[in-house]
Amino acid sequence: FVTVCSAPVQSRQSPVCPHPYRYRDFARQRDGKDLSKGRHRLPFQRPLEKCRAFQSPEVENTIARLKKKITDPDLFRLFENSYPNSLDTAVLWTGFAFADGNHPPYSDEDLAFVITGDINAMWLRDSANQILSYLPLLKPSSAPRSIAALFRGIINLHSRYIKFSPYCHAFQPPPESGIANGYNIAYHRNKVKPPYSSNRTFDCKWELDSLASFLQISSEYYNATGDLGPFSKYQWMETVEIILDTVETMRTGTYMDDGQLAPSGYTMTGSTNRATETTSNDGLGNPVKRTGMIRSTFRPSDGMGFGVHLTRLVLTSGIQTLPYINFLYLRT
Repeated sequence: FVTVCSAPVQSRQSPVCPHPYRYRDFARQRDGKDLSKGRHRLPFQRPLEKCRAFQSPEVENTIARLKKKITDPDLFRLFENSYPNSLDTAVLWTGFAFADGNHPPYSDEDLAFVITGDINAMWLRDSANQILSYLPLLKPSSAPRSIAALFRGIINLHSRYIKFSPYCHAFQPPPESGIANGYNIAYHRNKVKPPYSSNRTFDCKWELDSLASFLQISSEYYNATGDLGPFSKYQWMETVEIILDTVETMRTGTYMDDGQLAPSGYTMTGSTNRATETTSNDGLGNPVKRTGMIRSTFRPSDGMGFGVHLTRLVLTSGIQTLPYINFLYLRT
């Protein structure tokens, strides 16, 4: 198991603490677990308190409060197991960024690495939505292990990821964490343009919702806390500009007016036996006409899209973000 700390992570293995990547094996077991008193006798699935990756008094208080309101014991057991699950098992590390970007000492920039299931990588969309479950509990706080710090850590790490691979959707642990990189055979089987480094990026599928998720969690954090710190101190605006440049590049159609192939900001072909894991048309995807909307090669499910143009995801989050984008420009 990997403890949550602000300095480089330290690993510890224990027969009673399920490893984060093997939590599913722990969840399948029923022997020795407390069972609910309802007809379905559902097992208590949370790791022991000392094994939980991230502990939040606000979450524990919410569970205790709702226990008095959810009278069905099976329904409450489902809530008790599922609501804290991202904190219990997926927040693999929290800490601070290197001051110079490469080596200690550390700055005051929060970082948080949140894995997706049993994969040692951080999906932009998944990590944002996992933590947005705790939005009702989000309050201003400078404490390093607060819900607010967790939101800031995700915003800051997303911003870093997008800067070096704006077309990609899943990333390796930050070097500050001390966590070993995950291995993805797709890196050797796929041909992606622009190319990416497997030392920093776990997988690279152009999914518009990944960038939208960054804008959404940024917007929700500011609306809940009024805190401009993550946006004014850590080059957040540069990331937004990269997002705008990226989506503008993907507004082209497949062909120009003269019938020649139009330049594309992203292409991908993969050696696979699954149609959803590669694209047609030599990496361009199904032919589409320029409409002014944004082309997304892959859907939120990571499966290949079929000529779909999307604007709603980015615009819904982006419009909410505009007021303080403008405010930051005025301040700088």
